[in-house]
Amino acid sequence: MLVTSELSASADALRRAAGTVRSRIDDTAATRTSISNAGLAGEAADAGLDKLADLGRALSNPADTMEKIAEILEEAAAAQHMVDVSKESLAATFVPPHLRVAHESMLAALSLLERLLDKSCSASISQECKLEHEQDLDRLVFHPDEPLSQINARLLETAPASVQDIVAEADGIVLEGGPDGYSVMIGVEYDENGEPIPPQSVTTVVSGVGSGEPEKFALAVEEAQAVAEATGGAVVVWQGYSAPPTLIEGMSRIPASAGADDLAAFQYAMEERFPDSRKVVVGHSYGSVVAARAAEEYGLFADELYIVGSPGVSASHVDDLTLFTDDPKVTVADSPTDPILLLRSPFSALHGTDPGTARFGAERVPGIRGGHTDYYEDEAFLRALGESARG
Repeated sequence: MLVTSELSASADALRRAAGTVRSRIDDTAATRTSISNAGLAGEAADAGLDKLADLGRALSNPADTMEKIAEILEEAAAAQHMVDVSKESLAATFVPPHLRVAHESMLAALSLLERLLDKSCSASISQECKLEHEQDLDRLVFHPDEPLSQINARLLETAPASVQDIVAEADGIVLEGGPDGYSVMIGVEYDENGEPIPPQSVTTVVSGVGSGEPEKFALAVEEAQAVAEATGGAVVVWQGYSAPPTLIEGMSRIPASAGADDLAAFQYAMEERFPDSRKVVVGHSYGSVVAARAAEEYGLFADELYIVGSPGVSASHVDDLTLFTDDPKVTVADSPTDPILLLRSPFSALHGTDPGTARFGAERVPGIRGGHTDYYEDEAFLRALGESARG
């Protein structure tokens, strides 16, 4: 997390360093003039003097960069100070019981803003320091006032033709996009301006290992269409994290840790856009590790969290998971023939705790059948999602 005093101190140090570099530039120019005035001439002398001039010009770029970064740090410090003051004020406020959920939601929103500020500061500094900056996913939470129709048009303009075709065929709308993937909402109706009409429900689907591969995108949208039909609401194929490409890499918790805050931020954006819609988050396979981590560390703006075909979660009990709603619910969905259950036992799991045990405390969906990739075809599972979406 950013610390206001450290940001300000770093900005001051960079400005002093930039000043030192600029003094060296002035020294170089003065030295070149002195040598030239001393009468040094000839082809070799001219080449040497030109080289000295080039050195001075080269030093100006690092100085400019340091000053730009100092400006970024100063802006971040000012923003962080505002967040700090707001958090202190909220923490000191007496909250009656009936406003406790709203109070926790506001604190969570400020915590997310801290994370977003940190990422924005880092990305801005990277942009200044690199000749080429790898584009990050253009996230919905950074565009709270931009109409979704404009976001969709802007992101589709640079999307691969295959993504454009899949989105068009599903009558979907792109919410986030970039080299790492595309988050798409389907099952929506549009007004006369092409804006999505607030749906009764929004179900965010977070998939697992290999789901970030471009060839898997069409299948993810197809599965989301099945969920949309079951729920009668909107469904988001969320590709806002770097899913492990292989099962071996899926043994690491690092991608889940890296993606948890992004999922929390996305749900915050959904709350901003559709405050009256019921919200359900479905984490399947490794996606359940991400979703549970988000609920544990940051809290999710969701009415219900589904942990589906999970290799385990880091939380030890549902009470460790925070959903910002008056009546939070955590539900586990497992098929008894899902081979991922081999990674879980009553006492532990690959990624921490077996969420299917009674000790974990979650609700369970009975009657599910099939393998690890069959959940979105299972009638019992889809029926449960429909009931959850309708509240």
